[in-house]
Parts: sequence; C-alpha cells; structure tokens
Amino acid sequence: MNKLVPNKKIYAIVICYNAAPVLAELYKRIDKELYDKIYFFDDNSPDESADIAKQFDWIVIKNEKNLGHGGNFKKALKTTFEDGADYAVEIHADNQYSPNEIVKAKQKMIDNYDLIIGSRFQNNNPFLKDGMPFLRYITNKLMSSMTNYLCGIKLTEFHTGCKIFSKNLCKKIPYQKNSDNYLFSFEIIFQVAFFNLKYGEIRISSSYEGYKTSCNYLNGFIYLLGNFKTIVFFLLAKLNFYKYKIFK
Repeated sequence: MNKLVPNKKIYAIVICYNAAPVLAELYKRIDKELYDKIYFFDDNSPDESADIAKQFDWIVIKNEKNLGHGGNFKKALKTTFEDGADYAVEIHADNQYSPNEIVKAKQKMIDNYDLIIGSRFQNNNPFLKDGMPFLRYITNKLMSSMTNYLCGIKLTEFHTGCKIFSKNLCKKIPYQKNSDNYLFSFEIIFQVAFFNLKYGEIRISSSYEGYKTSCNYLNGFIYLLGNFKTIVFFLLAKLNFYKYKIFK
C-alpha cells in the first residue's frame, strides 16, 4: 500500500530504451513507499538495461521487438491497468525528471483527475532555473503558447515526459490508436480535452546534465510536424467536420 493515497493503487511505469548507465541511480532515487508496484518496460534495448533492471524489485518486461516510444507506452498502460492500478505514473529511465514529483499530485489524485501533467513552465523558467537548452526552451514555449491559444487547452506545457494517468482515462479514450512514436504523449492530451476528461498540472523541475535519451533532432522535427497534424485534426473534430481515428 502506498503512503500517498492509500485507497488508490499507484503503479510506476519506467519507460526505457538504452538507459543501462543510469538505472542504478534511478533505483536509488525512487521513493518505494509512493508506489504499490514498479513496472519496467524495456523497448528491446540493445544494451543491458533489462538485465540490470532485473536486479531490482521491479516487474521487468522486455519487448521482443522495438515498439517505439508510443508503442511501448501503450503496452505499459494496458498492462498496469489490467493488473489493478488506479493511477500509472510515467517515469523516464534517464533521470530527467524526479520520480518523486508525484507527491505534488496527491490532491489531484484524491479528486480523481484523469490526467495530471508535470509542467516545467508553471510559474517557472526552465532555461534559467534548470539549464534547459535554449532551442528546446524557445520551441517548447512557442508551441505550447500557440497550442493553448488555438485549441483552448489551458496548460503551460504540452511537451513533457512527466504524466500521471488514471484508469478512467484509459477506459474512455482510444489511446491504442495513437502514434507509436513520441507523438503519442502529445496526442493523449488532446484526447483528454476532446472527450472532456479532467486534467490539470503540477509544477516540476528537470535535469539536463549527464546521460539522457531524448529524441534526436530528426525525430524532434518529425514530432514537431506531428504536432501541427494533431492540432488540425483536433480542431476539425471539435467542429464536427472530420473525426480522425484518435478522436472516435
């Protein structure tokens, strides 16, 4: 039983691809009392990530083939909620976000929020405070502001890898139809807004030093193009002109 919200089962889902050098550090950082179970989903990493994870008291699942970030995430959500979780907390294996930021979401979980987003921009400048690379900072800031303005989704950040998902969310939205790449995490925010589920933010910090597994510039550009596509399809669905598969 977790010590944060004892009447709800909270599972951690560690999303991993090639993070062997930092897994021991991640294991030390996680406050085990915040979680009922810790799942580790390795996306067929060619390094020793899965073997290292098996040394810890985690439930380790290694994909037989690489599913992509989104594909691995779909599998993680499906597995944890079928195992009885009320909330699943996204943890990236490279230590960019603290695995214990969940404590700030206690009241929102008590209030049955469906999606809780960790924002680096909520009353904060991550470029000055956390050392976020300037290009990433300005792109994130501009895209989030534009998305907020065009779509009316009141968030300070849309491009974060720190999220908490409810069981109700995964029952109500067709997340299995989302992209298998990094766009998955962007799309799911729009689905929550489209299907009128309850969402909110908590303020988090992040680290950009040491070993990191963020997407490269090519994948980042593909992700950016996918952002515009998702925004267009969201607006078309809201206007009842056309419903793309993720909004059906």
